[in-house]
Amino acid sequence: MKASYNWLKEFVDFSLPPLEIAHALTMAGLEVEGVVEADGDTVFDINVTPNRPDCLSIIGIAREISAILKVPFRSGPAGALEQKGRGPEVTVRDTRLCRRYASRTITGVKPAPSPDWLVRRLESHGIRTSINVVDITNYVLLETGQPLHAFDLDKLAGTKIEVRTAGPSEKFRTLDNEDRILNPDMLMICDAERPVALAGIIGGMNSEVSLSTMNVLLESANFFPSSVRRTAKALGVSTESSYRFERGVDINNVTVALDRAASMIAEIAGGCVSGLTDVYPSPFTAGDIRISFNQINSLIGIEIPGPLAERILTDLGFGVKREGEGLVVNPPSFRQDIQAEVDIIEEIARLYGYGNIPASLPSIQLQPTCNEPGIIEAIRKSLVRSGFTEVINYSFFYPDSLDRLNIALNDRRRDMILISNPLRKEESAMRTTLIPALLSNVCLNFNRGEKNVRFFEISRVFLPSSEKLPEEVVQVAAVYNKGETASLWETTHDGFYDVKGALENLFIDLKIKDHSIEQSPEFTEPYLHPGKSCTVRISDEKIASLGAVHPSVLESFDIRGNVIILEIPDVAKLKKYISAKTSFSPLPKFPRVERDIALVVSKGVTIERVRRAILSVDSNIIESVVPFDIYIGKSIPDDKKSIAFSILFRSADRTLTDQEVDALQAVIIEKLKKELDAELRG
Repeated sequence: MKASYNWLKEFVDFSLPPLEIAHALTMAGLEVEGVVEADGDTVFDINVTPNRPDCLSIIGIAREISAILKVPFRSGPAGALEQKGRGPEVTVRDTRLCRRYASRTITGVKPAPSPDWLVRRLESHGIRTSINVVDITNYVLLETGQPLHAFDLDKLAGTKIEVRTAGPSEKFRTLDNEDRILNPDMLMICDAERPVALAGIIGGMNSEVSLSTMNVLLESANFFPSSVRRTAKALGVSTESSYRFERGVDINNVTVALDRAASMIAEIAGGCVSGLTDVYPSPFTAGDIRISFNQINSLIGIEIPGPLAERILTDLGFGVKREGEGLVVNPPSFRQDIQAEVDIIEEIARLYGYGNIPASLPSIQLQPTCNEPGIIEAIRKSLVRSGFTEVINYSFFYPDSLDRLNIALNDRRRDMILISNPLRKEESAMRTTLIPALLSNVCLNFNRGEKNVRFFEISRVFLPSSEKLPEEVVQVAAVYNKGETASLWETTHDGFYDVKGALENLFIDLKIKDHSIEQSPEFTEPYLHPGKSCTVRISDEKIASLGAVHPSVLESFDIRGNVIILEIPDVAKLKKYISAKTSFSPLPKFPRVERDIALVVSKGVTIERVRRAILSVDSNIIESVVPFDIYIGKSIPDDKKSIAFSILFRSADRTLTDQEVDALQAVIIEKLKKELDAELRG
């Protein structure tokens, strides 16, 4: 947004030089990116954020300067109008897309080149000049922020204006001499026979104002932002008008800008102004926002006196009323960004001056962070340390992806939220799982020759809920493929154990203890190989799934390899298993005793089940149980396997004797015989 120093002074009587004005605006949140001298004036180039469309005008910037410098704001000339007759009848077919439509006619105008002062002012603000009638509409747009459009009244068919959506495959030639095919949802301004303008964007060649124009219909309206944005994007058109309508303009400014433009046209181009036609079915009403002084001071971090907060908001144009230990604030119609208490507090803080708020160090919590953001960051760091790379995918996916994952028809993940206007069918639903996107990432890398893949993603998925909105669940998923590369070492292992190790490191980093790994086909995810996958549990609650991707799933994603997947379907479940305290133990004073035992058990007995059985023995000197060998083969029955464990024994207050350890080992072996039908291997 360009704003002239001299033009701003017409609304605010300030004496600060241009550079100081630029600094004051920047510190209040309106960053001045450039200051240019031009024809005895200074023009500011201001970066206006999308939430502040009120500042896309000279009056909007002037209003900010008035509040910042605490000087009065002048609203500017409204223009006295001698009104005669009325303009065409206006019918609005869709009051949701066109919330207000006002017009006046000016008859007997004399189009000509604009005065020099008007030309200089428009050109200094980057606007190409034309003839006086058109230039005045652009001038008022820059001044008030309200887009206007002038039609040649004699080129309009009939005596009425209709605001409606386009017909099927309707064509329209715009002022840039381009023929455009319209979609049925595009809002049009029409005369009695045909479209004459794209609402809020650009006019048509069939109603263009020229030097031969004698009578003008002047339009000022308020169009729904998303409608203008959608039409402008579909047709590839961007104008000063569409830029403002897309962000939202002040609905109460419609007739103010119209009268200002009509007055200037009558003064500069001559003519007689008609009475006002104003279709405004649902007048604007702003809801009150109640906020306490305690809320203000708590969020800003210092005590802002009540009268000061009240004055700041009043200077910004807010309606303010004192109520007990707080304020009742009524935002003006031009501040559409003010929706909640925090928005009010932000306005107070920025006008108070961020530089006036003393810097202070935040309080530091030395205990582990057990809130969700802290857990997510810990997971991210742990997986990165394990060699994984984070990826970020879109939150949309193709519903047919669930078929490729073999997801059952009655699975909760089938209940998706469909996008009403997707950019493409491959992104037509909010995703309920992270797996399809990660497998697509793997496929993309494979196709480019990169076989060593370690990716993970932490993101929200959108699951069905009994509430109005879906349940947003944070999930973690990781994919791994171990490429075939030359190695100096002869040892090889399956990638499954690399991912399992990453998960175990993750639990260590989160200080989660006593997880178990179970292989059970009935709990296996349908996209995993039933014989090469497992479920990870903590206290009998399923926390994660881990395993090799099923060959049919790999084929459907055009992947050839042994891809391993880790999925944590709900990060929030981890919170209750994270210890809130970190405890430390002294280094052991007494030596340990290590004993190895080899057991023959049924093939269906897992290592974890044996390990837990050993640890459940009533004794305080069993320090750890670590498996180190699995054997199936000669001398072992076909339905059995041999598992060897290393058991460490240690006492905190004495040196253990062989007799103590032997006795406890005998108890362990007896327990395993009874519970697991285990035999001691000779």
